[in-house]
Amino acid sequence: MADIQKLDEAFLRFEAALRRVEQAVGNRSDGRTRIVELESEAESLKRDRARLAHELDLVRSKAGELVDTSKTAAGKIDAAMSRIRAVLHSNTPE
Repeated sequence: MADIQKLDEAFLRFEAALRRVEQAVGNRSDGRTRIVELESEAESLKRDRARLAHELDLVRSKAGELVDTSKTAAGKIDAAMSRIRAVLHSNTPE
């Protein structure tokens, strides 16, 4: 009877040790999976950052073009107003 009890205790210790090994292996696998997931997410973020940087460059370029167009338009409006004033002034009786 004592031998059976010793065998049962040894079996319980074996099962506990096996659970710890399985848990350690599972944790290690989960850790590797998480690392792979994080690496994938990091790559995705890098691609997003590159895309956003490119879009920002395009927006800055377009903003520069709009500033130039605005300056040209303002110059043309000023010139037209000067011509209109000159015509009005020349048609005003003195």
